Amino acid sequence: MKVTHRIKKLSIPYFFIAPCALLIGSILLYPLARGIVSSFYNVNLLIPVPPKFVGLENFIRLFRDSSFWTALTNSIIWTVVILIVQMAGGLGVALLLNQKIKGRRFFRSLILIPWVIPAAIGAITWRWIYAEQYGLLNFILYRLHIIDHYKAWLAEPSFVLPAVIVVAIWKGIPFVTIVLLAGLQSIPQTLYEAARIDGAGAFQMLLRITLPLVRNIALIVALLTSIWTFNHFETVQIMTRGGPGTATLLMPIYAYKLFLESFQISYASTLATAMLGLMMVLAYFYVRRLM
Repeated sequence: MKVTHRIKKLSIPYFFIAPCALLIGSILLYPLARGIVSSFYNVNLLIPVPPKFVGLENFIRLFRDSSFWTALTNSIIWTVVILIVQMAGGLGVALLLNQKIKGRRFFRSLILIPWVIPAAIGAITWRWIYAEQYGLLNFILYRLHIIDHYKAWLAEPSFVLPAVIVVAIWKGIPFVTIVLLAGLQSIPQTLYEAARIDGAGAFQMLLRITLPLVRNIALIVALLTSIWTFNHFETVQIMTRGGPGTATLLMPIYAYKLFLESFQISYASTLATAMLGLMMVLAYFYVRRLM
């Protein structure tokens, strides 16, 4: 009886979470499994032929696809640049907001504005800022005599990727700032007081106390930011749709084009599966860090 009662007691929590687990499985796991399975077939809505198992043919085609390598290169540049700038900028802003300055609560609230604005609204706003004829950026730079003519920031291949990267940094840096700020506030002030008594300066305290104690949380933030940035879709799709040409063609944009514009269901699933593999590598390091 005791064993039966113990089993019932242990099974109660699983009984309550079962509906949620089933819902998550139906919404996330089932489409994920269907996408992976589809990558081994030849489903294309523009070619009315019965689905046929093709094995690794789609993956071989993917690795021979120049657009895939362009999208992968752009995605790596996009992710690395945004990660470095967001982490460095977020730490700098967090250090400033951690100081005892007047209006600190106001500035902490103000820094969240880019993050709480919907991505679509932010992208549309920045399209207006970057507009060639009536954009605010061209107006300011021209008035300051930094440029001698208005530039098409979103139409020139040499400008467009950095321009969109700036928008993504603006959008994501508040999250990094707030999380690192929470980490900074968890550091005991007695450590800084002891360091000052020993004659340590601000830079030495930053290197010997602050950075080592926020390293773990910064690593987790960096891993999460990498995953989110690599999978980011809305900003680029709204601002450039991957253009001009392939200048801002990222892997999520390419998958979208294959699936909803070319209707190459299996090939798009192959690309998504490749993205999943890359993300699983980052997720592996993330889980290892948490454990």
